[in-house]
Amino acid sequence: MSQIAYLGVILCSLVGGVICYFYNKPTYKSTHKLLLITLLFVFLLEAVGEYTASKQINNLLLYNVCWIYIESYLIVYYFALLEHRKKLKRLYFVLFGVSLIWGGYNSLFIQPISGVFQYYSLLPMGLLILGLCARFFYSVVRLEKYPQSDLLSIPHLWIVAFITFFYAEALTLFGFMEFYAAAHIEIVIAWTKLNRIIAGVMYLSFGLAFYTPHLFEEKYA
Repeated sequence: MSQIAYLGVILCSLVGGVICYFYNKPTYKSTHKLLLITLLFVFLLEAVGEYTASKQINNLLLYNVCWIYIESYLIVYYFALLEHRKKLKRLYFVLFGVSLIWGGYNSLFIQPISGVFQYYSLLPMGLLILGLCARFFYSVVRLEKYPQSDLLSIPHLWIVAFITFFYAEALTLFGFMEFYAAAHIEIVIAWTKLNRIIAGVMYLSFGLAFYTPHLFEEKYA
């Protein structure tokens, strides 16, 4: 997927999500709004990233700060909105804070934030997000969430599933690039393209998954 197509996918999700927002159930409003903000942020990040890359400007600082730290915070905040236990909500932000402190240490002493891609900072952030995905699915299986609902009509089930796929794949990809830098460039290029496709699908879910209540509830009514 080219960068232009990638931007188009994110923009389509953002526009579709904004339209759906005005017809959405009140119970989804807060999470929907946050994900629309996330989509707008990602679209601007990728647009600036494309521009800087075209001008051969080093954009490592941009992606390290915006993707690894800011976007991770937005996703952790999303899971906090889904969580009904106040103690766990606080724990989510405590764990994010610990990851952020580690990221500061990493930036100062191991991986300069403007010099290299900070995989050592991405790893704890990604593992935290995967842990929050696991917590969400556990609560669904235990019937703590949506016990009387058709699961296909729950937007968050789709969104969390795609977040899981993306972060599991991204941690594996960037870990491979970090520890096997001498790997064949053809493998890295092909894998990077796959990563962008998975990311595009995840961002599509951020905006379009909120149509599922209208689609599946009407279908099975």
